[in-house]
Amino acid sequence: MSAFESLFVPVDGSEVSTAAVDFALRLAKATGAAVTFAHAVDLTGAIAQCSSPYGATDVGPIIQALEDESKQILARATERAKAAGVSASAVELAGAAATAVLDAAAERKPSAIVIGTHGRQGVGRFFLGSTAEGVLRRADVPVFVVSQSVEDGGGATPFSTIVVALDDSDPADAALEIALALAEAAKAGLVLAHAIDIRQVYALAASQRYPATAAFAEERAAARALLDAAAQRAKARGVNAETVVLEGSPVESLLDVAGSRGAGLVAIGTHGRRGVRRLLFGSVAEGVTRASSVPVVVVRQRPVG
Repeated sequence: MSAFESLFVPVDGSEVSTAAVDFALRLAKATGAAVTFAHAVDLTGAIAQCSSPYGATDVGPIIQALEDESKQILARATERAKAAGVSASAVELAGAAATAVLDAAAERKPSAIVIGTHGRQGVGRFFLGSTAEGVLRRADVPVFVVSQSVEDGGGATPFSTIVVALDDSDPADAALEIALALAEAAKAGLVLAHAIDIRQVYALAASQRYPATAAFAEERAAARALLDAAAQRAKARGVNAETVVLEGSPVESLLDVAGSRGAGLVAIGTHGRRGVRRLLFGSVAEGVTRASSVPVVVVRQRPVG
């Protein structure tokens, strides 16, 4: 059974939403996934914004305009899918965007969500930006986040290299599993990376009155063992994998290696382990997602099935 049988793609008609659509279509072609586009119409929110304490407001035209726009947005997305040779369906959601998307995803159980960041603002733009953050924090399936700066290479393959951020947490292990499945489908290579946060190691060693040199040696040895085990998993799946131990700011280090390796995707887990080897995820996943110029897939747990 494929790890990616279906993709749920919220759209709002913005430029970055279109970038997410194009990425989702290339991902669908590489994995064979079905695509469902969704647009949320928050009529209650729109009416509340237009209400006046000085008299009644005719909300009929507002509601009609929002519904017409929703149909146009969904039609444009499905037209892009048709042009790309991808079969896609569309659904209109009701309510605040993040909640509507999460409720629909819980019902439909897609393999993953693909969403853009920094959507347009204003009346009728109840999507993306804060919506992406809300979806990321609460979604139970992997979420691909596409930023406005992503460049579409025009090819059918969405990426040739995936950087996988690893620590010894369950979410990191789930991110590796997702990356392996994507690498198999897209014939991509992996860069398996573990970031040692130098400041944290120094601070912890000082607080425990432990020699910093010994602390770094232990962290490097643990990182190497972790990466070697991940590389063996990749080899068993026929996936080429490079390993790299990074030292410095985890966010900056991961973004630097993604840039230097020409990666088209970063895979990262959320809610990593606390303590000596926390070193990654949580705030790091958020930092990478916000700053990355390439798509990031954020994974909370191992997919079922």
